[in-house]
Amino acid sequence: MSRISQRSAVAPLNLFSQATSVSTGTGYVDPSFSSYVGQRFDLADGREVTLVQNGAVALAAGVLVQSEAEVTAHEKLAMTVPAAYPATAGLNQILVTNGSTVLNQNKFAGGFVVVAAGTGIGQYLRINSHAAAANAGTFVVSLMDAIVTTLDATSKISLVQNPYKNVIINPTTATGAPVGVSLYPLAASTAPTYDGTSGALTAAGVQQYGLIQTRGIVSVLVDNTVTNVGYPVGRSAATAGTVGVATLTTVGQIGIAAQTLTSAQNGVIYLAL
Repeated sequence: MSRISQRSAVAPLNLFSQATSVSTGTGYVDPSFSSYVGQRFDLADGREVTLVQNGAVALAAGVLVQSEAEVTAHEKLAMTVPAAYPATAGLNQILVTNGSTVLNQNKFAGGFVVVAAGTGIGQYLRINSHAAAANAGTFVVSLMDAIVTTLDATSKISLVQNPYKNVIINPTTATGAPVGVSLYPLAASTAPTYDGTSGALTAAGVQQYGLIQTRGIVSVLVDNTVTNVGYPVGRSAATAGTVGVATLTTVGQIGIAAQTLTSAQNGVIYLAL
């Protein structure tokens, strides 16, 4: 992920000179941003921000944001290795057999293939694009990274979404991982639509892009757990989009309280994600 310094007071997305369509204060709708989702930038004041694609619900400023909910149906899928897609080291395509849930075209584009089991276990390869797949159908995945260890029919493939694509407000019950805090209101994206049987794209939708903060001092909404300065903080199980006291067993730490925090108000934490 790229790191450059933003040294002016203007909106950090002005770093992208190709921005052509802007909804002031609510996000950017330039489709060329899609390939930059997940890019990180260092600001001159020590904060770190990341470009995200918002999901189908608008985000307020200063709330905790989570990755898109995990899709377990597209994990640990079977490999097939025909002559046309031999999954050989150095190549960039694999053929995978879908499970019982229709796979929408390019749902995991910009995300990752994980070899979860079998030959080549542990490989973590970026996805450039993939085909749609009906229930139990096969589909081709095109990779940005070359295969390192040749795969075979024992290899199990998991598809993992880019954690900064289709982000949502952090729910009270975790369905993904916290990824940052919103810096400003971000409009909802209009979701693409797909054929319910084949997974083929039928309408592209309109995606909204913006920056969230991932490290440094930030303002975030606090739940009903009052947290003292210096305490560890994590996602709240009480109120969506808020933080409370982190615990060792149930709430992972995402930062440290930089001041005494008050319930239902925004307070300052040092964020480290």
